Order: sequence, then structure tokens, then C-alpha cells
Amino acid sequence: MREEEAAPAMLRWDTLKMSENQPQQARRSNDLGPTGHQVAANVRRLRALRNLSTTELARRLTEDHGRPTIPGAITRIEHGKRRVDVDDLLALAAAFHVTPSTLLLPPTAQGEVEVTGVGTVPAHDAWRWLDGQWPLSTTRDPETLRRHLLDFHLYSRPEGIPPYHDVDGAVRWLTDFGETPQERAKSTTRPDQMGESPEPD
Repeated sequence: MREEEAAPAMLRWDTLKMSENQPQQARRSNDLGPTGHQVAANVRRLRALRNLSTTELARRLTEDHGRPTIPGAITRIEHGKRRVDVDDLLALAAAFHVTPSTLLLPPTAQGEVEVTGVGTVPAHDAWRWLDGQWPLSTTRDPETLRRHLLDFHLYSRPEGIPPYHDVDGAVRWLTDFGETPQERAKSTTRPDQMGESPEPD
């Protein structure tokens, strides 16, 4: 029996929620969590978008990105039967020409997403967090926000690449308008403009 699967037909996309798709029972330590299932769905979705067979994707991973893979392994990933480790994730992102974030989150900034180790959060917030733009949780107190942003920029942003937001400007924005620039962007920005956000003067 041949291992190859043709590129799957595109299906209606719905953000995956473990509570809706999995029976409520204790997971074995080896089972996929919600983000693992999201990765599986995204591999299938991106393979369809790129019109790749499992054989071609396995070839790219093996020959172009140094991760020896057989077509059957791709099928198992897509069906949630094989875990994707960090090296696999980066190689898959390179093979699909996307960021690793694209594999980890649903392809929408609307609605909610269940993130392993975090719980259910707005998809918009998860995208900004994973892209290193803004902490996942914020505060209504300006000085606490200042501390959170300084800590986030110190440990989440590499040296030499500036943060997306000026800390003092974000604190002034919260003080003056009662919301952060990130909250303002979420309420006024279309999903295709998610990388853009208002900056305080």
C-alpha cells in the first residue's frame, strides 16, 4: 500500500478547541495537547494550500531542510498520531515558507484559541504574544504595566531588535485613554492589518 497522500481538499476552518473535540478524560503524558492538535490541523491546511503530496513534503523536509522524513510520518502528524518536536516544527515552517507561529495558532485573529499551558485566550492576543509584540496578560494599573512591558522586552526581545511598543508611550496611553495600544488595535484593526497598531505620540 502506498504511503503517499495527495494534497487534501480545503476544508472549512474552525479554531480547534479541545473541549469540543475531545472527551473529558485525563490525558496520558504522551497525548497531544490543544496546541499539538492545532499543529496537526495546520500541517494539513498548509499542505493543501501549497498543493503538496505527503511524498513531496517529506522530500523537502529530508533533502532541503535536513529532517529525514517519510510520507507516512506526515500522514501520522496530520491525524494527531505523531508528535511534532521543536526541530520538526521549524523544518516544517521552513518547508511551508511560513513562521513557526503559523503552525502553532489558528489562521485567524478572531475568536478564541486554546493554548497549551495557558488556557483559552483571544486569538488576537495569542498572535501578538507569540510574535513577541505584547505580553499575553496585561494590567489596568499604569505602573504595573510599565514593569510588565520592561520585563517582556528584556526577556522576549533579542538584543538589536527594538520592541514593537515604547514603554513610556504605552503607559501614557493607558493613563490618558483607559486602554493599552494593544487593546485599541484589537478593537479597531481588521485581521489583515494585525501587524499594525496605533502608537502614542
